[in-house]
Amino acid sequence: MFCHEDGRAFHQERPYLWFRAFLKKNNLRYIKFHTLRHTSATLLINQGVHAKIISERLGHGNIQVTMNTYGFALRSADKAAADKFESILSAKQ
Repeated sequence: MFCHEDGRAFHQERPYLWFRAFLKKNNLRYIKFHTLRHTSATLLINQGVHAKIISERLGHGNIQVTMNTYGFALRSADKAAADKFESILSAKQ
């Protein structure tokens, strides 16, 4: 997944070490490198990106894995969408 410009693979810890240094340099709270996957998926869900697209980006074998893993965020996004739709209908009356 991560490599040098010439295509040679990084040492397996290099992305993690870079990320840790980046957090320290920018005075950001430490999170595990893998947590970036979850953060990315949750942010995309909250922006209304379809779960199938998110599933493909994460490399899940099927959308059910995504739905099971991020169901909490999908329910929250669905509630927000329902609230928006209700406000549209209320404004039309």
